[in-house]
Amino acid sequence: MQLSRRNLLTLALLTEGGLIALSIGAGNFFENIVFISSHETILRDFLFGLVFSLVPLALFVSFCLKPPAFLSSFRDVILRDVRQLFAGTKAVDLVVISLLAGLGEELMFRGVLQAKIGIVWSSLIFGLLHFLTPAYFIFATAMSFYLAELCIYFNGVTVPVTAHFAYDLGALIYLRYIYKDGGSSP
Repeated sequence: MQLSRRNLLTLALLTEGGLIALSIGAGNFFENIVFISSHETILRDFLFGLVFSLVPLALFVSFCLKPPAFLSSFRDVILRDVRQLFAGTKAVDLVVISLLAGLGEELMFRGVLQAKIGIVWSSLIFGLLHFLTPAYFIFATAMSFYLAELCIYFNGVTVPVTAHFAYDLGALIYLRYIYKDGGSSP
């Protein structure tokens, strides 16, 4: 699927920006929604988020290079469809899209849904909304559980937002600028 750069950015702004607005609205409506635990720990949490993005990013890269047999559909869709979707983007676009996705999805899934319906349901919904293949559903759901635990441990969404942003940015940069077919592309 090929979208123009402008259309892709508009889609990201509408969907992920819409999630940000919806999450903030829900946070004002519901009680006990904690987005940021303490303003004093934001820098620390940002740095932890960067560190905690490294494991899922390393898994993503390894699955793109040489996946286990049961994840071959994951690799095929990522290298064929997702790379094509972002083929016309510039580096700044990847930063904007990753930032919007990290903020929008984490505010909604960790900040609101996890607080209201729990880790299991919010993670399953997250996985379903990222369903590209059954293998990608499993990967996205596992990633959601991982981010959920970070939210609980650090008592807020700063670490998962940062980890999600850094993971998305790293994965998109890898797909757009680093990965080379080498004749083995699906």
